[in-house]
Amino acid sequence: MPYLEIRKLEKKYKDFTLSASFGVDEGEFLCIIGPSGSGKSTLLSLIAGLDKPDGGTITLDGKDITGEKIQSRGIGMVFQDFTLFPSMNVERNIQFGMKEKKAERKKISDALLKLVGLEGYARRSVSSLSGGEAQRVQLARAIAAKPRILLLDEPLSALDAPLRKSIRSSIRAIHDTLGITMLYVTHDREEAFSISDSILIMHEGKTVAMGTAEELYRHPADLFTAFFTGEGTSLPAHLVFENSDGSIFFRPENAVISEENINPAMYPMHVIFNDAEILSCEFCGSAYMLGLQYQGYPILCQSTTKPRKKTVSVMILRESILSLS
Repeated sequence: MPYLEIRKLEKKYKDFTLSASFGVDEGEFLCIIGPSGSGKSTLLSLIAGLDKPDGGTITLDGKDITGEKIQSRGIGMVFQDFTLFPSMNVERNIQFGMKEKKAERKKISDALLKLVGLEGYARRSVSSLSGGEAQRVQLARAIAAKPRILLLDEPLSALDAPLRKSIRSSIRAIHDTLGITMLYVTHDREEAFSISDSILIMHEGKTVAMGTAEELYRHPADLFTAFFTGEGTSLPAHLVFENSDGSIFFRPENAVISEENINPAMYPMHVIFNDAEILSCEFCGSAYMLGLQYQGYPILCQSTTKPRKKTVSVMILRESILSLS
C-alpha cells in the first residue's frame, strides 16, 4: 500500500473539476507538473487540508486523513511566496512552533541552517536575506516541524535561473539526507526531470500520467504527455502506415538527416521522408535543431552538422516511432 494514497479525490468549482488518483511511496520525491490551471496547487491544498474535497479519500500511512484538521495531519508546506515572520530573526523563524526545550531548539535550528547551507545566519534579520536565502530559511522551518510529508508549491518560481538550479540541487540533497517524502509542484519540465524520483502529469484537472522521467519521455501514453515531456513530431499515421488512423510520434534525436535522397528499399527497418524542406536551423550547443516541412507537415529533428542544402532526407528507425492519440 502506498504511503500516501489519493483515491478518486474530487473538488468541483464553477468551471473546473479536479479529479485525482495516485499513490506515493514513503521517502519518494514526486514532482507534479502540468500547464497553468491544471490543478497542481489545488491538489496540494487538498492534501494539506487547506481546502476540503467534494469526494474521495486521502490516506497517509494507512490512516484516512481526508477530514482531519490541518494541524493534525503532520504535513509541512513551502510556498512560492516567502512567508517568514519579519519581526523575528532567522533562528526564531525556524524555531517557531517547536515544542522542544530551548537548548534543544537551538541545536536543531543550527543543524538545519547547516543543512540548507546557511550556517552562521541564525541572528540575521529576515529582511536582510536575498530571495534564495529566504526560501532556504522557509525550507528549514518546514523541516523543523518534522512533517511526515513535505509539500512544495513552486518554491523557486520567483528566483532567477542560476539560483533555481543551485537551490533545487540543495532540496534534492536535503531529501536524500533526511529521507522525507516530498511532493513538489513545478511548471518547469527540466526542474522536474532533474530532481524527481517520479513525475505526475496533470491536465485540465486530471492526473493523466505518472512514471519516471525516462518512462514518460521514452514511452508516453498519449500525445499530450509526449509533447509536455519534450520536443517531438506528430504526423498522421497514414503517411507511414497505409489505411491507418491516428498519429505517429517521434523525438528529434531519433531522426537522422541526409543531404542525398535515400532509397527506402535499402533501409526496410526505417521510415524515409525524402525532399523535406528546411524552414529553420538553430544551433543549440551540442546539435542543430532543424524545423522541416514534408508534404505540408512540420518535422523537428536534430543534426550534428549544419545542412548546406535547402532540402534533406529524413530517416527514422521504425521501432522508435510511437502510435499515439
